[in-house]
Amino acid sequence: MLRIDHETRLSYSEAVIESVIEVRMTPPSNEDQTILGHKIRISPSAALTIFRDGFGNQAQLFSVVPPHSEVLIQAATCVRVHRRDPRKILSGAPWPIDQNLSVEAVEFLRPSPLTEPCDSLRAFAAELPKLPGTLLDAVQLLLDTVRARLNYTKQVTDASTPVSKALELGQGVCQDFSHLFIAASRQLGLPARYVSGYVNEPGEIATHAWCQIWAGAGVGWVDVDPTRKIFCGNDHILTAVGRDFSDVPPNKGVWKGAGAKETISVLVNVQKIDRVPTELTELASPAWTSTSAEQVGTNNRAFFHQQRRIIYRQQQSQQQQ
Repeated sequence: MLRIDHETRLSYSEAVIESVIEVRMTPPSNEDQTILGHKIRISPSAALTIFRDGFGNQAQLFSVVPPHSEVLIQAATCVRVHRRDPRKILSGAPWPIDQNLSVEAVEFLRPSPLTEPCDSLRAFAAELPKLPGTLLDAVQLLLDTVRARLNYTKQVTDASTPVSKALELGQGVCQDFSHLFIAASRQLGLPARYVSGYVNEPGEIATHAWCQIWAGAGVGWVDVDPTRKIFCGNDHILTAVGRDFSDVPPNKGVWKGAGAKETISVLVNVQKIDRVPTELTELASPAWTSTSAEQVGTNNRAFFHQQRRIIYRQQQSQQQQ
């Protein structure tokens, strides 16, 4: 059993207003994992609107209208992971896969904003050795080739970096490795999608990204981690899936502030536990859903009306590493 604590702090150099924020920080229960407890807290206090996006992910939307200099989002989850062994699943799956695809998979053969085909991607796919017999062999070869093509280096790419730029640089983080694996898979006719989540690994303090490939209607989606060049086991916790990172950022939003500068800091902690903490159960105090915090300049009407005339500015997203 694992506990995940995920904190995102958005700080502003001057007071801002009308922050509208959407978050995906709630892992689902599915055939690979069971959520035993979950709470999310927003400061300043805000009401959450919970909805499902077009890919079936749970998301929360909230707004902080009065002037404020910080927004703090904290999520805590307790989960038991019981993922099927990907190697056993894929070893019996043929390659190439049946092209009579399920509706669920067709969407993930198409290009997406951060995996658009480019000359360097086509060249990368063309240079791949002939993929061998089973789907397991083919996926292993893709994992090996992607890992050899990019070097893991932080702070050379950001949350909006497309696969073309990562190939040009020859380096990146897990987000970039996942985009290259997905883009190459689609070039070969293999549906692949992006996974946002967490990994239980010493020293890991950020969210993580990996991929799922379609193994046929009888099997469904199978998780692989191109950054680590492995098939995912019980240390990977899925939060959301999409075509690429742009579909599933842990946070995105807008805000208003004339001269303000925004900084984002993220802290993730994943640890093994023996029991579900009381604070994460349904019987725990509902205060965990929101908390009060001092707001800045709420009585300054002149400031508020001045800021309202400013257009919305884009919030930073946390890059997955």
